[in-house]
Amino acid sequence: MKRSLQIAITFTLVLFGLLLIPLNGNIENTFVFFIGRFHPIILHLPIGALVVLFLMEIINRLRPELNLDAACNILLWFSVVSIIPTIILGFLLASSGSYEDELLNFHKWLGWFTALICIWLLVLRQKKTSTHPNSISRFYYLFLSSNVVMLSLAGHYGGHLTHGEDYLTRYMPTGMKTLLDIDNTEDEYLVINTPADSTSKEALYFKNNIRPILETYCFECHGEEKQKGDMRLDTLHWNMINGLDAERWHSALNVINLGEMPPKKKKQLKDQERRVLVNWMSENLEKAVLANRIDSRNVMRRLTKDQYTNSLKDLLGISVNFGDVLPDDGKSKMGFSNNGNILQTSALHIDYYQKIAREALDKSIVFGNKPKSKRYKVLIGKDIGDGISAAEFRGYQTAPVNNKDLVVEILDNDGKPIQNLNQSVYDSLSLVKSKIGIGMRGSAANRYNIVKEGLVLNSALPAKEVTPKSWQGPSPNLKLLIRQDFPRTGDFAFRVEASKGYNSTSIERLIDLRENKPAKESNRSFFVVAKDIKRNKGFVLMKNRWLMPKEVASYVNAKFEYEVPKSGIYQVDLIHPYVKNDATPSFRIDLFDWNGEGIVSRHLNLNKNLSENEKIVTPVTLVYLSKGVHKGSIGGKFFVGFSHLVFTPLPEDHPLPKILEEEAKKDNSKYASTNPSIQVFAGSRTDDGMDYKTFALPFEVTAPMEKPQTFEFTGRLENLPIPLGSDDVSGELANILTVGLWNNHLVKENSLKGPPLLIKSVEFEAPYFPIWPPKNHKSIFFDSPNKANTETYAREVISKFMQRAFRRPLQSGELNRYMDFWRNLKDDFECFENGIKEVLIAVLCSPNFIYIATPETPESNEMDDEFYLASKLSYFLWNSPPDEILINLALEDDLHDNLSEQVERMINSPKISNMVNSFAFEWLRLDRHKSMDVNVEVYKDFTRFIKEDMFNETYQFFEYLLKNNLNIMNFIDSDFAMLNQNLAEFYGIEGVKGNEFRPVNLPESKRRGGLLSQGSFLSGHSDGIQAHPIKRAVWLKEKILGDHPPPPPPNVPELDPETPGFENLTLKEQLFLHRNKVSCMDCHQKIDPFGVVFENYDAVGRFQLTAKEKPIDSRSKLPDGVEVQGIEGIKEYILELKKDDFTRSLVENLFAYAIGRDVSFADEKEINNIVKEVIDDDYRFRTVIDQIVLSPSFYKKEQSWFNKIAGR
Repeated sequence: MKRSLQIAITFTLVLFGLLLIPLNGNIENTFVFFIGRFHPIILHLPIGALVVLFLMEIINRLRPELNLDAACNILLWFSVVSIIPTIILGFLLASSGSYEDELLNFHKWLGWFTALICIWLLVLRQKKTSTHPNSISRFYYLFLSSNVVMLSLAGHYGGHLTHGEDYLTRYMPTGMKTLLDIDNTEDEYLVINTPADSTSKEALYFKNNIRPILETYCFECHGEEKQKGDMRLDTLHWNMINGLDAERWHSALNVINLGEMPPKKKKQLKDQERRVLVNWMSENLEKAVLANRIDSRNVMRRLTKDQYTNSLKDLLGISVNFGDVLPDDGKSKMGFSNNGNILQTSALHIDYYQKIAREALDKSIVFGNKPKSKRYKVLIGKDIGDGISAAEFRGYQTAPVNNKDLVVEILDNDGKPIQNLNQSVYDSLSLVKSKIGIGMRGSAANRYNIVKEGLVLNSALPAKEVTPKSWQGPSPNLKLLIRQDFPRTGDFAFRVEASKGYNSTSIERLIDLRENKPAKESNRSFFVVAKDIKRNKGFVLMKNRWLMPKEVASYVNAKFEYEVPKSGIYQVDLIHPYVKNDATPSFRIDLFDWNGEGIVSRHLNLNKNLSENEKIVTPVTLVYLSKGVHKGSIGGKFFVGFSHLVFTPLPEDHPLPKILEEEAKKDNSKYASTNPSIQVFAGSRTDDGMDYKTFALPFEVTAPMEKPQTFEFTGRLENLPIPLGSDDVSGELANILTVGLWNNHLVKENSLKGPPLLIKSVEFEAPYFPIWPPKNHKSIFFDSPNKANTETYAREVISKFMQRAFRRPLQSGELNRYMDFWRNLKDDFECFENGIKEVLIAVLCSPNFIYIATPETPESNEMDDEFYLASKLSYFLWNSPPDEILINLALEDDLHDNLSEQVERMINSPKISNMVNSFAFEWLRLDRHKSMDVNVEVYKDFTRFIKEDMFNETYQFFEYLLKNNLNIMNFIDSDFAMLNQNLAEFYGIEGVKGNEFRPVNLPESKRRGGLLSQGSFLSGHSDGIQAHPIKRAVWLKEKILGDHPPPPPPNVPELDPETPGFENLTLKEQLFLHRNKVSCMDCHQKIDPFGVVFENYDAVGRFQLTAKEKPIDSRSKLPDGVEVQGIEGIKEYILELKKDDFTRSLVENLFAYAIGRDVSFADEKEINNIVKEVIDDDYRFRTVIDQIVLSPSFYKKEQSWFNKIAGR
């Protein structure tokens, strides 16, 4: 008893001594932490002993005859002897300070009291009761039971500390969680824990040597309260290998090495402190680079929308844009949509993949005989028709070609008119012909003319980009209109018989108004009076003056005759009442004998201030009329009504006739050696115009009028906005297919006619099958000697399709799964092809098709790697699957050894435009140009055609540099620009003829070389009204110089347009006003100077010398003190001082695009190597591509023994 008491007192003193150990992490001896790590190893000894002791004491009390006292006594002593070192080691481990305080406190005290009670159980067990000398005290059993409970609680909190609070419930069955009312939501998330070990030697070094430096010099500006430059350092974890902060440590090191941190005005590091900090960061980043290279070599990527569409087109041979229905792909931090980390596959994707696969194979696989096509041809010529058979589509602002000038033919499969018909067939075809016509809606009547040889189209004049005129296409445009009787899917052909045309010698013609104001009436004016018109069905005469439509929404047409007293030019004015704009007031006037050539159709937008006027006079047109009687008509849908048409001759001394003569001479001389061209489009008629989209490339027409040429354009109906067939849609103007064309030699002024185009006939054929069965069907169900053996033939078909879909040979047993699937379902289908189709659907839904698969392990077969290389290379350079050449080289394991030759071949392929367009669009942020809504009231000549040509300017420029392997510094400045006539005229550059883009040598005065002066960038980085220097500056720094400015802090005030005189300030002055605000000063001093240099370029990218009636001052002092003058100055600055910065920026962006992930600090060495190779090769563009493809991150292959010996 005495010995037990002494031991208990001694151990108790030890326990109280442990309470003196600090648990706040201030102990710096790592050996202490090392010893403490044995705590979780030995703690199971006292736990097991105490639990067994508790059970044996219960048994001993219930069955004393077993005589277990000695055993219990030994277990108790063992528990005490083992619990003391356990509790000591626990305190040593806790002294690291790396545990959550509250949990640690619970665990500490429960463990401490468990040990204390365990010690005094030695004394209590020997104390006997007074009534039963041989019995153990009841207090012993009470304290033993309490000790087991406290032991369990201590173990529970220990588990919390080590494994987290959900260590018991994390993997609990869902049903049990529901029964116990335990929250189950955490199962839906993946938790990534940051390493929190603060007991290692490295952690202590950071804590004691590095963090104090950061606290002294850095946390004030980059801590909890302030994060200048969007950089916070106080939360960064020291472990760069396993932690998540290596990228931010890398950014901090760059700023320190550049001398930008701490700022010059702040307290500076001592040399020794800087050396310690930089060395620690550099060494740890190098270790992190090595660790990250292994993880980031290959990225598992889903095909993007474009890649998926291109893959299906290539595999199935049908040109449907299947991927359009898929959800849009996200963008990575660097702005690329082909990034494997953001290309997630959602349930919606999977559902679409299944639907698309079925739809695509339904279109590819055909059955039976060649289907009969709808084939319609319309011949055009003055008075060649019967005036009955062809349709004249009326409606709002319509302009049908008179059916007396049309002949509609229904053709057979050989392209010949169907003849020798019985009456029922004749009646059926006559009904079809009555649904086919030619329309000129949206075309100014003075820009086209019907002659005996056909229809002459002047060059198209794009409409001002305001509704509804812009919805009707450029003027003029010819439309073949087909109501209802046309297919909605499949390939189609549109054939145009055309030649070079001539301007009509007809004297009578419409002439554009020179001034939009009524003519001054004279005694030589004559009138068409509304109340005198007799043929006025659908009208009502109001107040014995106004001829108004009975139903405003109905098409009305009043015919009249008028006599012209003398040949000459007249101005026609319409006198009409005021009508609210809600009623869409309009008019349609035909002045030339109802032949459809003298039609003026317009929608009126009447000012509310005119509502009190008794009458309104609206100028209609100028017209040359010959002496004599003429026929005319007036009306239309939503007709405004009228009382008089006033014809006023021009004064004898009016200069317009001479002006017209000079314009004609100018027009003829300007386009004497220029050919017209044809641009085709298709879509559907709408109430206010048409929903249309161009298809196929334009053709230049060189054929003389006596030898017309037939041009064939093909497209896919599903890719175009054609009407969808529906029983719910009715009406004579519903379900009208529009297939048309315009003369694509675009002009900027209505006075310019351009090179005339003569259209003799147009023809539509759909569905269009040049051969039967089509190639897309034969590529799947090819000819084979085993065709009679369904099992063998099925294996051949499925195997070949799988290899093409998976872009590699099949692995062992891979085909068997699909063959088993076919065997299980083939009897469910009467047709062999349908059974195969179900299997092919499964193939197209396989991850092997949807993903660019990577080798699973470094030990993967080298030939597998070669196929992976083929896919990676083709999806990089072509955005589409590898072709037969790449696959064959991979089969022979020769692709890697021929990479340079293949890269050159692929760059010279037309498919390189897929990469050029995709990469340039995302790198240069051309999406901003796409979404920019330019104010066309300010920039009236900025049309959708100019906007599209600005895209093409950038794409063509990029592709030209790449294909010709030019110096990449041409991106900064070049002595040429890629232009066509339309864009060159918009920029004010003369001497460019035709629609095709070509390199145009630039005089220095034009300031158009390189990316920085291209409209796609300048327009996209404006606000649609004026230039936006900050947007342009940020773009320049990010995309060209690779310097990413921090985002603006919250609640930064905008430029305040309420500032007195703000509207008269130049952009430079506005920026100065903004920059002087305290919250804006620091960042804008680094940004604004790069934006000021662009002030000479307006919101649509045109060069200007004045703004707001002030001379433009584009001088700028850059942050490094260099002064530059405008765009030329910044180009010189980059070419002289920042060439390597631009090279690195281009390499980093193209590298990220190629490998399918954003660039990180771990790629710095590879990036440096590529940049060096590019510089050494005189900055050649192809060297950038070659070095990226040869880099380890793109593809790494173990060298052969021969290459190692040869040093290759």
